[in-house]
Parts: sequence; structure tokens; C-alpha cells
Amino acid sequence: MRDLLFDVPWWLPTLLAIIGIALLVSGNRRQKPRMREAGFALLGVAIAWAVVSYLVDTPKEICIKNTRRLVQSAVERNWSTFDGLMDRGVDFRFSGSSWEIKGRDALDAAFRADMNKIGLKSAHITHTEASENGETITVTMKVWSVQDITLDRPVDSAWQLDWRQSGGRWYLHEIRAVEVSGMAPEQVRDALPGG
Repeated sequence: MRDLLFDVPWWLPTLLAIIGIALLVSGNRRQKPRMREAGFALLGVAIAWAVVSYLVDTPKEICIKNTRRLVQSAVERNWSTFDGLMDRGVDFRFSGSSWEIKGRDALDAAFRADMNKIGLKSAHITHTEASENGETITVTMKVWSVQDITLDRPVDSAWQLDWRQSGGRWYLHEIRAVEVSGMAPEQVRDALPGG
């Protein structure tokens, strides 16, 4: 219900507004005050719904924004923002392998070494989707990145990030690499010093 109220698809209030305008115009032409008032009311509801949806961020929207901030901070090497988004007990896993890194300090050290080794230049999120399961919000994303190690050839990757709330803020609890350019986890790990 919260998503329907605060994270409404753009077309729904637009459809209500169109119906409201049609009722308003039709009621005005036919000189029917009740139809005109219904049109005004429907138009008002559509505008209010769109404004509320725009101004209020749902937990899913907050986690998607935090995901974008995390990726941008990695590209910019803004480590204070990067670290500030992660829980102290954050874990990294590569799906389908035993590769994992436990804890923010270990992950931070490995990630910084990896960024220096590959020479990350840019990363663009091409798709995000958020799902809620109990206290955890999982953001699934696809990323195209450009780095020195691939001679500026873009690399596609898929990730899942689990966010949990603590003290009124959302923190990254687990990072899962799902796929990196179709390579096996061992190939990716061997190419990185922090693996």
C-alpha cells in the first residue's frame, strides 16, 4: 500500500488527471455542475497524488538512491561517502563461488586496491530494481563500467545489494556480484589484487 501511495507509476496520476479534465470540460459544456465538480475533484486528487509521490521517498527509493551514491563515490574515489553507506559488518560474495570478504575494513581495503589496479574511469547504472523482504531491501542493478585494465572497453556486470535500516538510516549489509562480463568468479578474482 505504501508503494502505491508514495511510489506511484507516473501514468496513474496522469490518467486520473486526463479523466478529471475530460469531466471538467464535458460538465462545463453541458452546464452540469456536479460533473464539473467531479472533474475538479479528480484533477485535484491526481495533482496531490503526483506531488506526494514526488516529495516522499519510500525505503526502496532511498536504497536505490544510496546505491547510485555508492557507485558514484567509488568512481570519484570518495571513500568517506563510500564507507559511510556501509554497515560495519558488510559482506561481499560472488554468486556461485566461495569468494567472500567479511567486514567493512577488509572490504574497503580490497576495494581500494582493486580500483587502483583496474583504473576505474566511469560506471553507469543501466537498470535498477528494488524488492523488499522483511527488514531487507535488495537492489538489483546492472552496470557498464570503463577501466584502464580493459583498455577502455566497457564491461557489463550485475549486482545485488542488501540494505538494512539502523538508527533511522539505510546501510549496505551485503554486496553480491552476480556476473562480471560473463567471466567465471575465479577469472575475476585472479585479475584483482584484493581478491
